[in-house]
Amino acid sequence: MISFRIGEIPVYSYGIALAAAALAALALMVFTGRREGLKDSTVSWFAVWAVPLTVLCARIGYCVASLDWVREQGFGFFLAFSRGGYMLYGAVLGGLLAAWAAGRCAHESPARILDAAAAPTALLIAAGRLAEPLVSLGYGHNIEEWFDPWMEKSMIAWEDPSPLYRFPLGAQDYYGDWNFAIFLPETLTALALLILLLCMKPRRAGAKVLFLLAGYAAAQVIWESMRQDEVLRWGFVRASQLLSAVTLAAVLLICWRSLPAAQRKISGLVGRLGGLLLLCGVVIAMEFALEQKIGFLTWMRMDVCYAVMALCCAGFLGILLPLWNRAYPVTRE
Repeated sequence: MISFRIGEIPVYSYGIALAAAALAALALMVFTGRREGLKDSTVSWFAVWAVPLTVLCARIGYCVASLDWVREQGFGFFLAFSRGGYMLYGAVLGGLLAAWAAGRCAHESPARILDAAAAPTALLIAAGRLAEPLVSLGYGHNIEEWFDPWMEKSMIAWEDPSPLYRFPLGAQDYYGDWNFAIFLPETLTALALLILLLCMKPRRAGAKVLFLLAGYAAAQVIWESMRQDEVLRWGFVRASQLLSAVTLAAVLLICWRSLPAAQRKISGLVGRLGGLLLLCGVVIAMEFALEQKIGFLTWMRMDVCYAVMALCCAGFLGILLPLWNRAYPVTRE
């Protein structure tokens, strides 16, 4: 949706919303940076690096996940930043690189910089998700089909679900059909993480960014499954779900490595990794069950599959957060 033009350059309402959110996130980071003991100049260095790196890495992530499409369009498509899209996990990688670069420039701990950036990042994610209807994204299954008893998607039959055809429960897709507004729970998840991060007591450097990554990745496993818009895929695998699983494993390894040497037992690491793999296996089974590709699970309606998947996401956090709490205990102010 184009709001206006500057000469021949179109300015999109979604871009305006993200730019405003980025400014708000930067203002918040000045506050969180002071809480982390960072100089204001360090936050400025982070902003200088974060803006180009997050945009560039998010664009690279999108193009890698849409490689066939990019090949058809030609290399010039990569440089046409107003076309196509971006990948949030690519932006996360850009943020990590920006923290490292800012730390080198300001002689500060990258972990502290990332902790200061955690809450602002949650704010930016929330704003980005909330603005998705501006570009007809963030919607899930068709509401009418979901409750239709002949479609056999839900355990609940409802002849006239039209009361749901409105915000915040419903969202219209590009064709005007009403679908579940998945962008809303994604927004609320980011806002919940924002509040928890702002209220978190002081901990070892790196605690807040790992908490953000664990919380976001665990929730995104199910929200990404529910999305029915232009989902990025590698083959039949949803890219964000795969990257969420990788992120959860990375957080687990970092937390284990951060434990005191006496507590760093291989058996504990193997057990937790095994738990993550088991839950990932259940999620994969539910994905196949959603498409009715597993014979003995064809009885499961989609809402039951999603309920099982939600329990798995809670299980991810049940495995990670106790270890995170031990590795990054509360410190004295």
